[in-house]
Amino acid sequence: MRILAFGLAALALILMLCISGCTSQSPQTVTTPVPTTSPPTVQPTPMTTQQAAPSLTGTTWYLVSLNEGDASLSTKPGTTITAFFDAQGKVSGSAGCNQYTASYEATIAGLSIGAPASTKMNCNEPAGIMTQETVYLSAIQGAATYSLSGDTLTIKDSGGKALLTYSTVPPYQMTPAPLTGTMWYLNSYVDSKGKPWTTGSANPISIQFADDGKVSGNAGCNSYSGTYTITGNSISMSGFATTLMYCGEPGVMDLESSYLGVLPIMKVYTISGNELTLSDGVGKITLVYDTTK
Repeated sequence: MRILAFGLAALALILMLCISGCTSQSPQTVTTPVPTTSPPTVQPTPMTTQQAAPSLTGTTWYLVSLNEGDASLSTKPGTTITAFFDAQGKVSGSAGCNQYTASYEATIAGLSIGAPASTKMNCNEPAGIMTQETVYLSAIQGAATYSLSGDTLTIKDSGGKALLTYSTVPPYQMTPAPLTGTMWYLNSYVDSKGKPWTTGSANPISIQFADDGKVSGNAGCNSYSGTYTITGNSISMSGFATTLMYCGEPGVMDLESSYLGVLPIMKVYTISGNELTLSDGVGKITLVYDTTK
């Protein structure tokens, strides 16, 4: 009986363990919540493109002014003179009437241009176009150096004097510089006897017209001031006063005296692009300024 009771007790214990194992909880799966905030989006930085500055080659250059002797002359209205330097050593373009081509060699040290060949047309208008063409085709052969500044190409002779000044914009498509508020620098001066004067290098001659009717500038050595009135393209200047300094650079005081003497008799002004011309109205005396110091 004791053996039977022990067996029944052992069987009961086994059944209890089985029931306990069957009713134990299953392991729980822990899920990690998905974040609701999206990661920051990296925006690509837009690339900025800068327009390359014009180079000597591959650019159509429009002549703005040319020097004949000591006088600087603007291209005549109604004419277009161009120069295009290719990468094979040829320069070509319009000389105003005829097309031309020439060989050239450009180095860091300088620029040389050979004798141009051109077509043989004759143009009658505007007046002086053929003379201008002859001067241009002669001047271009004097090239010794060149410089680039923004949209401007300047070809100079062996002495560093500007022969030809070009722009990437046709001169008569330029927005004219305003008469007032602009500092104008004398480029060339031809007196009543037809004598061209060369401006001094120490102090460039300048003139500036203010909105209140006052005119001022530097005459090469001394500063000056006066008054002016304009009606259309007519101009009148008077009441000049100057400082009383003396400058020893040869020719400066003579040029200053002559320059100050003709200002009161200037009667007409014209502006073409960045160039101002004052004249006596009959073509004997001309003062040509531009905005380049």
